[in-house]
Amino acid sequence: MISVVKNKLSVLRFAILGQFPELFHFSTTRVGGCSINNYSSLNLGFNSGDLHENVIGNRIRLCAALPISPDQLVFPKQTHTTTVKTITTGFFDMNKEAQKQFINETDAVITNLQGVCVAVKTADCVPVLLFDSKRKVVAAIHAGWRGTVQNIVFLTIQKMIKEFGIDPADLIAGIGPSISPEVYEVGEEVWKQFAPEFCKTTHPSKADKRLLDLWSANYHQLIKAGVPSGQIEVARICTYSNPDQFFSARRDGLKTGRMATGIMLRLAEKKS
Repeated sequence: MISVVKNKLSVLRFAILGQFPELFHFSTTRVGGCSINNYSSLNLGFNSGDLHENVIGNRIRLCAALPISPDQLVFPKQTHTTTVKTITTGFFDMNKEAQKQFINETDAVITNLQGVCVAVKTADCVPVLLFDSKRKVVAAIHAGWRGTVQNIVFLTIQKMIKEFGIDPADLIAGIGPSISPEVYEVGEEVWKQFAPEFCKTTHPSKADKRLLDLWSANYHQLIKAGVPSGQIEVARICTYSNPDQFFSARRDGLKTGRMATGIMLRLAEKKS
């Protein structure tokens, strides 16, 4: 990934997605915001224990640095489901409460609308971005271990096929900063739900523990869905192991901040 600093706010971008001028995307770090203590400083997640006004301020800072307007951002209320929602023009005809309900308990968002930035929040879970270069459709996916084991990435692509007629061979994908397989230790109740190739024994004294590789598990879902391997970029940046750059719920507990990863089709320039 490529690091970009704007207005003292640090964001990362996928090289593979950066080659498309009609596309805009980002993945934030924890640097450049106004929150303090566990939430220092660019916390973008409500319901994490941070002050509401700080999160609002951080989102305004993010939008100013990108630059986009706050009303272009669509964040679903994530609950580790496999629910995938599509944002159409009808979404913007709804009042704010109806919009919240529509994307409640949703962990992946798709759109083909220009100027609409779909985004997910993470603090160890895997953010995945998708872009169909032919049909001009984008998606943002939140894949924790629950979403991963239930194939949320694969299901999102299937919905893109059904609703937009995309060909997975045209998809470009980015797997963003998240907890690495070197440190993500899970118990038997979790690792038994995954294929053995995604779980490694940690230590002989920890027979009930395994190191879970969410990066590979989600990469294989992309391959299974038909995305060519050469069109997938895996950031391989660990949120847990880089405390100065990223929030981590595993490292710091749930009372910590959230990063954001988003993608948007740019508004076409009007011809004079």
